[in-house]
Amino acid sequence: MFAHSMFDNAEQAMDDVIGESMKRFLSVLCFLLMLCMLFSTVCFAEGENVDTLANWNIRIAVPEGTTAALKGSEYYIYAQEDGSIPYVMVRTYHYDDAVAFLDEFTEYMQGQYPDLEVTADIARKTIGDRKGFEIDYSYLVSGYQVRDRRIVFIVDGLAYMFASKEIDELDMTIGTMLEDVIANCEFLSDEDVDQKSGLSDGYLFCLENGMPKYWLDFSGAVSDNLVLHCFFRSGDPTFYEKCFVLDLSSAESTDGGLRIRQIQDLKGNDCSEWFKDLTLQFYLDAAVMKVERDEKTLAGGEEDNLLTGTYVMRPVGVTRDEGEKQSHPRPEGEGPYEPEDLGMWARIYYFRTTGFFPPNAEVTENGDGTFTIHLYEVVDNDGVEHTATSAWYTVDANGEGKDDITEEEVSLMR
Repeated sequence: MFAHSMFDNAEQAMDDVIGESMKRFLSVLCFLLMLCMLFSTVCFAEGENVDTLANWNIRIAVPEGTTAALKGSEYYIYAQEDGSIPYVMVRTYHYDDAVAFLDEFTEYMQGQYPDLEVTADIARKTIGDRKGFEIDYSYLVSGYQVRDRRIVFIVDGLAYMFASKEIDELDMTIGTMLEDVIANCEFLSDEDVDQKSGLSDGYLFCLENGMPKYWLDFSGAVSDNLVLHCFFRSGDPTFYEKCFVLDLSSAESTDGGLRIRQIQDLKGNDCSEWFKDLTLQFYLDAAVMKVERDEKTLAGGEEDNLLTGTYVMRPVGVTRDEGEKQSHPRPEGEGPYEPEDLGMWARIYYFRTTGFFPPNAEVTENGDGTFTIHLYEVVDNDGVEHTATSAWYTVDANGEGKDDITEEEVSLMR
């Protein structure tokens, strides 16, 4: 019997909740003579992009108007902004027989969806010059009938499963996107895969509104250890920063990451007991931090913990103030940058120079290669809302320009 554990964390009944488990086993890059890492790729893309998933030896073209992300061990291409059905999903399994794989996968699906119907039995499927097998399912999710298609190809002893999920009665459909993704993907040889190893200077996690909630400084700014910067809200748009030094000499290798045992604040106070668990996983293009905090440490005893959760962080560079240990994140790559990125980094720039994080950024393209950025908050004064401006910047696509209020030069990305 094929082990059902291969599928246990693959997909949940509610398809807008993505499993957090990282199934792929990683070793860890040598750091301080004790760490050794093997990197794969975590990609984030939006329209007309090509994502290389190095650990799967595949390059995938992201259709225009969609959003793609690798979450855990599954790669999703979402056809709508809320990150739910309809979507195309890709996952790999160590299996060299597509029909036997789909037989076992059907048993797994029957355990997940009691009302599962096989609407099309396993049949040969050819897309372009690729020959594989398809099976189709149907089942209910939140009262709606989901149409679930699975197409499997065997390449170099690895089963590549492409899937699509749609709800016809809600017009949540994707047309030929599943076939298009398969037709336009490229299977790579080992020589094609970037075997780059090494860590980025830092990794940044932003909330949906752009706030830099956590960032990892791996630049050796404090005692050659990894520093976790946490930005907490104090009841209004003002944030404060708390730093934790993660002692890598205390780290132990786990299945897919590093578990940090010794954690201190910047004054050397032991904070290890504040954390039930803090695990890091490093990839070529991301770091994943899984944190479980001791909820008793929270002021007021609230159950909604400020740190607990799993966070995918994008690589960033690190700039350190000359002659000082103080550091701050900056984009890893060189410009020009998109307007959305200019707005986010303008907010981060304002935060690190003033200590206040503007909740909103409006970016206007001026038509001459420059952009005007308005940082502001909406203030409710006895039921009357008004806009309180933090800053006006005019910058080029590289984030270089001036503060329109003070006339001082600004460099948002440095």
